[in-house]
Amino acid sequence: MDAKSFGVFLAQTRRERGLTQSALAEQLHVTDKAVSRWERGLGFPDIGTLEPLAQALGLTLEELMQAGRSPDAPAGQARSSRSLLELPPAIEWHSVRAALFLAAAALAVAALFLLPAQVVTQWRPEDGVLYPGAVLPTPLVYLCCLGFTFLFLWLWKAWEQGRFYRSVLTWLQILHPRLAPWVALGSQLFYCLWASAPLLCETVIFLFNL
Repeated sequence: MDAKSFGVFLAQTRRERGLTQSALAEQLHVTDKAVSRWERGLGFPDIGTLEPLAQALGLTLEELMQAGRSPDAPAGQARSSRSLLELPPAIEWHSVRAALFLAAAALAVAALFLLPAQVVTQWRPEDGVLYPGAVLPTPLVYLCCLGFTFLFLWLWKAWEQGRFYRSVLTWLQILHPRLAPWVALGSQLFYCLWASAPLLCETVIFLFNL
């Protein structure tokens, strides 16, 4: 991609949107001098700025990187299209995280009321016979599971909003659009599996102590 042609396209699209350099810079959290340098062909935006820049200009990432609108796509489609990063990660998976935490909290509260005097025993095999090992109060175990659920959900959200994850998806969407959704789905399912593990432990303990 040529810096000069990118700058010309950027300036033209910005004017079509009725934005000044200062207004665009404010949306991107950069200085107006940075926008001026881009439009004069003296450099490119940072990789983390490409996504919000495309959104501010009503473009897809492909159109921004190619410095031109797609001829076979209507203008309205470019304005209304949203990138991969705005779909499942920002909306659907946020609901999944909330549901996991609420389920873990509800099960922990139910255990505190229904199984207040129960204990969790760790059994160890020895010579073909199971012997009791560590013994912990059930409420303590449930509180630990709830804490691990919160920790895993926090790590999941931090990864999703991190610069590295967003940069990888941005470049994948540009270089291999068909692969990008699968990479995003795989990473989300990986964290979802880890965040579900404490809830699964809570469920097993609850069922065995009923």
